[in-house]
Amino acid sequence: MTNYQLKRLDINEIDLIRPLWEKLNLTHMDLSTHFRKRFQEANWENRKTKLIEKSEELLLETVVEKNLIIGYCISSIDKGNNKTGEIDSIYIDETHRKCGLGKLLINHAVDWLISKGTTEQKLLVGVGNERVLDFYKQLNFMPLHIVLQRIDKDKS
Repeated sequence: MTNYQLKRLDINEIDLIRPLWEKLNLTHMDLSTHFRKRFQEANWENRKTKLIEKSEELLLETVVEKNLIIGYCISSIDKGNNKTGEIDSIYIDETHRKCGLGKLLINHAVDWLISKGTTEQKLLVGVGNERVLDFYKQLNFMPLHIVLQRIDKDKS
């Protein structure tokens, strides 16, 4: 991993993550079994606003290669419950996967969340993206709930 650098972003630099978040959103759209339209309608500005509004504190960490951001992880501490931390979004460009970068980002996020006093660290995995479950299990993230959401057939 000598070609890669980790860089923390200030909240004012959050838009640097946008191109990779948009790739992640397209991936979720392609994988989604029932909520494709939701991902089609998703946009960065709304996602960014929700992250900032819900968070007491955010960690924005990127992986940089040759001055290009090739991965990121966004973690937050919940405003309503500062004992709960979440890894809200993580993405590594396809050409840089299987290099340990995802594990590095997750481990940094967990360390940060624990250092901030959280006693619970969580993340969500969208249905259709179950292939990542084994990766997260290696990092001690285990399934806890299955949440079902009703679809209005007229709007899907």
